[in-house]
Amino acid sequence: MLLSTLATVAVLLVGMGLGLLIASMLHSDDAESDAAPATDSAAVGFAQDMIRHHEQGVEMAAIELENGTDPQVRSMAFDILTTQSNEIGQMQSWLTRWGQPLINPSSPMAWMGHEMSDSAASSGTPHDHGTDSGHGTSDGHEHGTSDEHSAAHDGAGMAPEDAMPAVPSAEPPMPGMATPAEMDRLRSTQGADTDVYFLQLMLRHHEGGIEMMEYATDPDQVSEDYVRALAAGMQRTQTKEIAILTAMIGERGAQPLPMN
Repeated sequence: MLLSTLATVAVLLVGMGLGLLIASMLHSDDAESDAAPATDSAAVGFAQDMIRHHEQGVEMAAIELENGTDPQVRSMAFDILTTQSNEIGQMQSWLTRWGQPLINPSSPMAWMGHEMSDSAASSGTPHDHGTDSGHGTSDGHEHGTSDEHSAAHDGAGMAPEDAMPAVPSAEPPMPGMATPAEMDRLRSTQGADTDVYFLQLMLRHHEGGIEMMEYATDPDQVSEDYVRALAAGMQRTQTKEIAILTAMIGERGAQPLPMN
């Protein structure tokens, strides 16, 4: 177990290091890269928030590699861990070069013009992403109610007598991200339960990040072509993975989680 954990950490560090190196090589001779975007720009906000979003995805993938047993799911987790670690490295390189903090000091997704209520702002959650009764997503699909959400958690690939209790509701900082309670539950699982719950959390995680990627590909919002290029690459990759994750969940007799 210790060797497996060390190997996962090593892969993470290598991926982030490669991301930093690639970003440096791509833009070291780019005169436009010297013009740093404003602190409240979409380019800066996207990099900061997507790093945070990706970091949780990397952590979930590492848990699957540690506790999961399905070779197909573990292969998906390894791909996600390496790809998103590389992208984190690139975005950290931008922020360092721009003289901006790696952590967004403002409300998450405020750079997209999301209005925040007092309660949502205090928890770092966009105010307009779903309700307790609707749980809508940015693509217009309804994912069910709070009761259905609990039911999906309770029956995720487990027999009724083995089902875990419903995860307490809590607002995540950005759409699709897992709550602390959900992350704790993922860490506590083993084997097939880890495989299924990882797939469910990662599918929702991918779906929640698409809106930020789409926004960052818009030239009217982001003038830096290299930022738009990375956002577009993320969108293409995760759109493909969403289809694969959805199929893998169905093959294992489970259902997608509702958007939060």
